[in-house]
Amino acid sequence: MYFQHDGAPPHSSREVRNFLNYRFPGPWIGRGGPHNWPARSPDLNPLDYCVWGWMKELVYSVKVVTRDALLGRILDAAHRIRNSQRKLQRAVHNRAAACFAAGGGIFENQL
Repeated sequence: MYFQHDGAPPHSSREVRNFLNYRFPGPWIGRGGPHNWPARSPDLNPLDYCVWGWMKELVYSVKVVTRDALLGRILDAAHRIRNSQRKLQRAVHNRAAACFAAGGGIFENQL
């Protein structure tokens, strides 16, 4: 298993890289790490391609009028997503299979 993180500048600081080298000696992917994040790499992070869009859909399907209603919808959406892990697992599997079939190249158009 490899730990993967994006290339955001705060995630690439010397302190973060030192921690990752200590905690995951060798198997981590990121800017300045033992395995660089490939240029134009396919997005395989389930939070980016699945969870956030799904959460937005659940939270904003009906107009939110108060802060408390928004908080309630966010918590309800998180609970629903947490209890629907099979959907997330299928999404991860399908995306990884498409990436593999494309030889690691662009595959989003095949989903």
